[in-house]
Amino acid sequence: MKKRLEQLPPELAAKLPAIRAKWIALGLSTERVERAKVEAALAKMYGQVNKPKPRFTIMLRSPLEAVTAVGLMRLGVFDKISNAQVSDQVSDQVRDQVSDQVRAQVRDQVRAQVSDQVSAQVRDQVRAQVSDQVSDQVSAQVSAQVSDQVRAQVSDQVSAQVRAQVSDQVSDQVSEIFSNWWWWEFGQFGTWLNSFYDIFSELGVDISPLDGVKEYNLCAGMSFLFWDWAVVSDRPAEIHRDERGRLHRLDGPALRYLDGFSIYAVHGVRCAADIIENPKSITVSRIEKETNQELRRVMIELYGQAKYLLDAGAKKVHSDDYGQLYRKEIPGDEDLVMVKVVNSTAEPDGSFRDYFLRVPPTVKTAREAVAWTFGKTADAYAPLVET
Repeated sequence: MKKRLEQLPPELAAKLPAIRAKWIALGLSTERVERAKVEAALAKMYGQVNKPKPRFTIMLRSPLEAVTAVGLMRLGVFDKISNAQVSDQVSDQVRDQVSDQVRAQVRDQVRAQVSDQVSAQVRDQVRAQVSDQVSDQVSAQVSAQVSDQVRAQVSDQVSAQVRAQVSDQVSDQVSEIFSNWWWWEFGQFGTWLNSFYDIFSELGVDISPLDGVKEYNLCAGMSFLFWDWAVVSDRPAEIHRDERGRLHRLDGPALRYLDGFSIYAVHGVRCAADIIENPKSITVSRIEKETNQELRRVMIELYGQAKYLLDAGAKKVHSDDYGQLYRKEIPGDEDLVMVKVVNSTAEPDGSFRDYFLRVPPTVKTAREAVAWTFGKTADAYAPLVET
C-alpha cells in the first residue's frame, strides 16, 4: 500500500526554485515556433487519446491572427480551399483577412457565432477529450499519493508569474474581440500545467499520459485545437517586465507579436497604446473620466502626480513652517495628498527648488506629512538642521 505524502521532503522542496525558474523561462520564451516540432507534438498528443493528428495545421503570427482564423473558419472562408492547398495557402489568406477585415468585419460578424459554436467545439471536444482526459489520469494518481497541502505548495511556487502576468493579459486582450471565453490554452502559456506535474515525476508519480501535452506546450504558442484543424500562434517577439515580473514598459508595448499585435502595460496594468506612445494624450479630464481605479493611478503617475495635483485644482489644506499640504479628492479612490517643501540645498544658480512628496491621505498637517517621510510622528519630528 502506498503511503500518502503530507509534506514535501526537504531535498525535493529544494528543487522547486529550479523547476519554477525553468518553466517561467519557457513560458516567457520569445523563440520562434517551428512547424516540424509542432506537428510531431500534435501527433503524440492526439495519439494519446487515440485520435489522428489534425489534417491541417495553420501557423500564424499572433493570438489575434489565430482567433481571427477560427472566426473565419466558422464563416466558411476556407470551404473552397482544397486539401492540397490548405497547408500552403491558409496562413497567407488569414493574414490578408486579418489586416483587411478583423477590425471592420470579424468583430461584429463572428461574435455571436463564435461564442456559441466554437465554444462548444473547443470546450466539449478538445478540452474535455484531449486535455482533461489525459490530465485526469495523472490527477487521480497525484490525489491518491499527495496531500492538498503539497499540491498547493507546488502550484503556488511554480505557476504564478507566467499565468497571472503574461498568459492572462494575452487571453484578456484577445477575448475582448469576441467578448467570450471559448478556448483552452494549449501551447506556451500552458506551461503552468507542465510545471505543476513536473515535481510529481520527482516523487515517482507516472505523468506519462501528459507527455504529448507537455511536448506541445514546449514548442507552440497559444493554440486553438480541433480534430481536423490546429490553429497555432507564434510566440511573442518581445516581452518586457518590471522587477516584480509584471508586464511593464514606458516607451513602447510591454508584449509584442510579429504581426504588431501588442499589449501595453504599466506595472501589470494594461492600458491603451496612446497612453504610452503619446503621453500628451493624458489630460486631467481624461484622468477624471476614467472609472478603472488602477488605470487612473497609472495615468496620474505618467502625467506626474505633482502636476496633476496642481492642474486638477487641489486644495491647500494646511501650511506651516515645514511646508504646504495639498489634497485632491478622487471619486472612488483615496485622496491624493502631497506636501510641498523647499529643497534646503541650493541649485547651481543659487535658487531653492520646490518639490512635492506624496503622503498618506490620513495626514492632516504639513509637519505631520514631512515627519512621515522620515518615518516619525509629528511630535517626534523637530530637526535642528534640514539636509
